[in-house]
Amino acid sequence: MQAVVILHNIEKNTNLGQLIRTCNALGVKQVCVVGRKRYASYGNKNTHSTTSMTHFFTLATACEFYRAEGYHITAVEITPTAQSINTVGFSQNTVFVMGNEGIGLSPAAVALCDSCVYIPQFGEGASINVNVACGVALNTFMAQSSRRENAMAGEKFVAKSKSHLLP
Repeated sequence: MQAVVILHNIEKNTNLGQLIRTCNALGVKQVCVVGRKRYASYGNKNTHSTTSMTHFFTLATACEFYRAEGYHITAVEITPTAQSINTVGFSQNTVFVMGNEGIGLSPAAVALCDSCVYIPQFGEGASINVNVACGVALNTFMAQSSRRENAMAGEKFVAKSKSHLLP
């Protein structure tokens, strides 16, 4: 199974950079930025250069493109009809749509998706950071896929391109 992440209406360049880094670490096939064409990606630790990136001007166009490619489109948002990500069984290529840091995804944006998941919370906050939410969603998805994690060398993971160098 492959994952794609759509970043819709993300405002902060630091969040964009950290999201790219998280997506790279968790093996997404592609990161799609919707909306603004030019952006900085502070905090990505040079993963921007090894992450497949694309751009669409509208979320509707991006969803239409990925749906035609056979992806299931899943919003990550707190809504009355969303399912807990802990109870969803992922079984096909999936696009995760991540929304704005403050307002999340609008009802119209969620309506463009095939399903919606939320991340259960147990503390005092009303929500979690978009990068953290993306990491939780991708880790849950990858745990259900048949993909093998990268090898470790000491206290770091070895990049896939260098894994063949390990004994």
